Amino acid sequence: MMSSSSKTSPWTQPESAYPQTGLKVLNSLTKSKVPFVPREGNYVSWYGCGPTVYDAAHMGHACNYVTFDIIRRIMEDYLGYDMNVVMNITDIDDKIILRARQKHLLKEYSAKVENLSEQLVGEVSLAFVEFVNRQLGDFVEIKLGRKMTNENDWKEFARAIDYGKDPAFIASDLKAPMHFNAAKTTFEALSVARIKLESGQTGKAEASALLAGAEDALSQQLDRRHGAEVTDQRIFQDLASYWEKEFLEDMDALNVRRPHVMTRVSEFVDEIVQFIQRIIDNGYAYEADGSVYFSVKEFDGKNGHFYAKLRPTAKGNAELLADGEGSLGKEALGKRDKGDFALWKRSKPGEPRWASPWGEGRPGWHIECSVMASEILGQQIDIHTGGIDLTFPHHDNEMSQSEACFESHQWINYFMHSGHLHIEGQKMSKSLKNFITIKEALKKYTARQIRMLFLFSQWSAPLYFDSESMEEAVIVEKLIGNFFANATAILRDSRERPAESEPRRRTLAPELELLEALKDTQAQVHRSLLDSFDTPTAMRAIQDIVSRTNIYLQRGRDLIDPQVVQAVAEYVTRIMRVFGMTNENPAHSVGWGPSGSGKASQDAADRESMLLPVARVLSDFRDAVRELALTGGDKQSLLKLCDKLRDQDLPSLGIVIDDHGDGRALVKLADPEELQRERERQEAKAAEILAIKQRKAQEAEEKRQARIAKSKQPPQEMFRTPEMCELYSEWDERGIPTKDKAGEELTKSKLKKLIKEYEAQKKLYEKFMQSQEA
Repeated sequence: MMSSSSKTSPWTQPESAYPQTGLKVLNSLTKSKVPFVPREGNYVSWYGCGPTVYDAAHMGHACNYVTFDIIRRIMEDYLGYDMNVVMNITDIDDKIILRARQKHLLKEYSAKVENLSEQLVGEVSLAFVEFVNRQLGDFVEIKLGRKMTNENDWKEFARAIDYGKDPAFIASDLKAPMHFNAAKTTFEALSVARIKLESGQTGKAEASALLAGAEDALSQQLDRRHGAEVTDQRIFQDLASYWEKEFLEDMDALNVRRPHVMTRVSEFVDEIVQFIQRIIDNGYAYEADGSVYFSVKEFDGKNGHFYAKLRPTAKGNAELLADGEGSLGKEALGKRDKGDFALWKRSKPGEPRWASPWGEGRPGWHIECSVMASEILGQQIDIHTGGIDLTFPHHDNEMSQSEACFESHQWINYFMHSGHLHIEGQKMSKSLKNFITIKEALKKYTARQIRMLFLFSQWSAPLYFDSESMEEAVIVEKLIGNFFANATAILRDSRERPAESEPRRRTLAPELELLEALKDTQAQVHRSLLDSFDTPTAMRAIQDIVSRTNIYLQRGRDLIDPQVVQAVAEYVTRIMRVFGMTNENPAHSVGWGPSGSGKASQDAADRESMLLPVARVLSDFRDAVRELALTGGDKQSLLKLCDKLRDQDLPSLGIVIDDHGDGRALVKLADPEELQRERERQEAKAAEILAIKQRKAQEAEEKRQARIAKSKQPPQEMFRTPEMCELYSEWDERGIPTKDKAGEELTKSKLKKLIKEYEAQKKLYEKFMQSQEA
């Protein structure tokens, strides 16, 4: 069977005699949903592009890795595939080299600074001017007609572009606002430093504040001057190792499963060299000045090969190609065609280096993934995943390199790309710095709430991360969490109730309807997950069965069948577990399960740490009740104590008490941190509503006072104020203007409007005078 992503890029449907699940996936190679058929029975090989570790992981990373973690879990835990998931860590890259050098050089420079001085301020000022001319030089020359030479020029330039808000300035270059903000921060730090110098505050702290504010400008200047002098390769390794550890901690916090195999570029350099040599031997690459380039012309259309299968229209896109070569690869010597890309880069001074037949150098970005994926998973791979921004040139180049090496035509059978992340309506970009780190996001939302947001978005579509969409995710999480808490409490109550007090029941219409709805939900969820992992439809089905069950629970404890409730709760728990929303709790349990780390689980098992806080709360409650009884307290005070126990003390321990109409409260357990966040959200909402009410009341009062002030003015004076005298030159006996400032008669429509205003003011004034007489 053949289908194609374009008229010239063929794709062959894999075949297998092994029974298939019926899964269809959206394949970037065909731009359509196609049957998923693994090459080897039930075994699935999967390679996922990992991070380039040079900075903190952000929500763009979360979007990619949580999205594909959900899909992996569906394949492993729901559909039962045997998976082998490989992810790389890119620890050799231009970004790492630049960041490591800059941080190292700035650290060395800062260590030599003892105090704030004129010399330090002068050096930072020079770095500031260089930074502006380098990053914003074109705009500076357009606005000032010259390059910037000092800080006064900056003031003039900032005013000329409305302090970075000029639409033309913003639209001219996506990175311009980022560079402007970095320059602005440096300028402000310099201004503060000069004030400190004048006042005699010249200590180490003042110097450190200046260096921190000027970090971007100063580190870039230091790298241009001294970057070539860096020779210790550990500087690059240490930076990558640090951020790799941070990244993995963030993934653990998001409950993302670790890959079965994790590879690092630095561990595969020998294999990369051998891989490149095979491409050269096959006639698709050439050496030039110590570097090796892939020849797109020699590959595309030769021997059945096709270049840029994912984005054929992007061939020759100079901006994308340059970005793919890295910020240190712009001076490519000996490259035959602009579209050729580096497989091996000759190392310049200040860059890490490894031995090769072509001289000392380092791997290109694209070749790294080709080699690591093929070394672990073989010459053909079932699934390759990554962000949509990597399609061209990275993933297209990966495929071309691999197919050039193996002389094959379908290195990857299914390419899957997660959609762009949009933050508050704008596409997230690391270079624009409109990103939120994962650690920052987890301070505001739980990992479960973030994952809930992803579940309600098609994995291949753009994802919108903003306060409104997160609020919706929080509401759904609360709905399901409350359902779990209610179901758990009902099942516990049923188990603990004496057998003789348990009402005898027979299955009636409400139970049969709920069980039928459960069957429909199971069918809908199954269809949805087979339809290219359509989690939004699956989650809507889960929402629906939870809502139906909540309605059923409203019948009261004596009129519900706990077994039916358990059937629904266990199924919802199972699907939530498949989606990674719960911990690895037992198959027949109900609810989210423990939400903490290993330490939290140990604490939960520690009887003393679990019971003592509850005992203290109950002891305090008993003391307060006893004090009321001894002092003759009233019923209202007693009820306030009960409300405090229910609304504040017990929720802080993860205990929720729901009052019911039958006089018996339902006791539920929940995550204390989530209850605290919910309380804070409710308090924030209440505060917002109160602030709105106060603002409206203030505005109403200001309007009332304005009306009162206006009513005190006699109508014959209203058009005789200094402001009005600037507009008119003659008035009639009532004080109504008849001629404008130039002495021209007013038009009838204008005069009519003024008379109307006069009559309105006359009525206001008469009412005021009457109130004074009264």
